Amino acid sequence: MARTPRVAAPPLPWTVKLALVVWLVVGGLFLVAASSFLGSAQLQEQDRTGLVGLGVVLGVLALVQFFLVFRLRRGKRSARELLTTIGIIVGLPVLLRGTPGLSVVSVVMLLAIVPLWLPPSSAWLQTIDSKPENKYRRLIRRTLSPFKRS
Repeated sequence: MARTPRVAAPPLPWTVKLALVVWLVVGGLFLVAASSFLGSAQLQEQDRTGLVGLGVVLGVLALVQFFLVFRLRRGKRSARELLTTIGIIVGLPVLLRGTPGLSVVSVVMLLAIVPLWLPPSSAWLQTIDSKPENKYRRLIRRTLSPFKRS
């Protein structure tokens, strides 16, 4: 029995490529910041618990971002939505607080959200991972259609 050939996926648009690169850079910067906080915790006696906690949080955040970037590369819409959520929830408070080193990273993270929602990215994600029709709309369309066959 012969297999049906796979349909080739459309190529990545430049907006998705840009977003992938920027999110990888942001994840790398978070790993650098995490290692910096963990290294500082080893040298200090006072704020050791806070520095370790912040280092662990930034490290986990970087790993989650890397995982989502690879899911976005495979064309998952949920990765785009979660990266946007992480960018807003983490980026805005850090930016508004004005932490000198992390403010630059938060600005880059907030700017990395923009290419994810541009029309070429949305069109590509729609072809790769289309959104299923709402079951209630489908039910209404099927039951209330004036062209319904009896």
